[in-house]
Amino acid sequence: MTIATPLPTPSNPGPFGHKLRSQFLFPENYTQFNHGSVGLFPRVVQEKQRAWQDRAEQDPDRWMRRDVQVELAKVRGQVAQLLHVDADDLALVENTTVGVNTVLRSLKFSPGDRILRLSTGYVNVNKTVDFVCDHAENVKLVEVPITFPLTDKEIVDAVERTVLAHQSLKDGSRIRLAVIDWISSVPSILQPVKQLTELLKSYGILVYIDGAHTIGHIPVDLTDLDPDFYIGNCHKWLFSIRGSAALYVKKTHQHLIHPIAIPSDYKVDFASEFSYVGAQDFASLLSISSAIEFRKQFGEEAIIHYSHQLALEGGQVMAKILGASLLTPDDHQVANMFNVRLPFKDLSNPKLTSPTYLMNLLMDKYGVFTPTFRHGDHFYTRACAQIYLELSDFVRLGNIWKEIVDEINAESP
Repeated sequence: MTIATPLPTPSNPGPFGHKLRSQFLFPENYTQFNHGSVGLFPRVVQEKQRAWQDRAEQDPDRWMRRDVQVELAKVRGQVAQLLHVDADDLALVENTTVGVNTVLRSLKFSPGDRILRLSTGYVNVNKTVDFVCDHAENVKLVEVPITFPLTDKEIVDAVERTVLAHQSLKDGSRIRLAVIDWISSVPSILQPVKQLTELLKSYGILVYIDGAHTIGHIPVDLTDLDPDFYIGNCHKWLFSIRGSAALYVKKTHQHLIHPIAIPSDYKVDFASEFSYVGAQDFASLLSISSAIEFRKQFGEEAIIHYSHQLALEGGQVMAKILGASLLTPDDHQVANMFNVRLPFKDLSNPKLTSPTYLMNLLMDKYGVFTPTFRHGDHFYTRACAQIYLELSDFVRLGNIWKEIVDEINAESP
């Protein structure tokens, strides 16, 4: 009889926790709690990146004209397996911002078209939507106001109310495209993306899923989700080198979508167009393969389970230390990032409105960083769980923030 090995947990980390720090490039006095912003990679992935660069320089013509295409095709195949899609429906691009611009600036919007987004969308994505609206005739934004805490049903209902309110205008306009976060950035919320996709498609709206935080973070099955477009970074949570992401375009739309920089294979086919957009350092994209290989020693389920449980318990620990609350009412809205309220008395304090004061204090005095933001009437920080962290790290982080909160509150009358 086979006995199943229990999955790692914060109380029993197994292969994870502080013992993994040596496999990354951390200095002794630094703890990384912000993996979700720009990611981080292990030493073995960096070594493979440099090996790719060396191979390119040993015979640049052979590499650029022939070999790199073969290697990139292998990577697309590996990513396709992770995302449960056909490799020919994927393009490797630098990051989510590039992927969003690729689609939104390829689509031809007509007068009266509208683009729907949630108010919690990522700033670069929102700015891209703004750009399209600014440069296309009578193309406007329809925004769904979202203030958490909300249940999944309340999120879906808010989107449907917005769609129905727009339809009631009967002004000849139509919501053509919706851009929806799967896991929003700040605040970090795991959205009911399956329900939202089905709802929006039922109204004839194209759906673009911003999955910047999803690959390596949660299981992704694009065949089941069935969006029109999807973009996900690999360098945030999968452990590849920065500048590596995967863009999915449904076959029925591929003739409409082209790289921002038009290549020599323009109009050949979707995969060919995106496979070589001029000479560049392809090592970041190729590092996806070594990142996947690094993860195989632990298994995707173990990585995701440990990080998720650590986020749940780490959030509870920090909330208790701060005497505050977590933003999300349901654990299932938490993936591997959580938002804990910072109980400042005066949110108008210049130290809180400054874009750099808290950042510099955290980095220079404490050797940590977690982004802060105001949402609704409260101030929050977002922290990320990862396989090189343990619960004791979040105890320390909670005490750091308590010290900062107490010092700033002491300045308030």
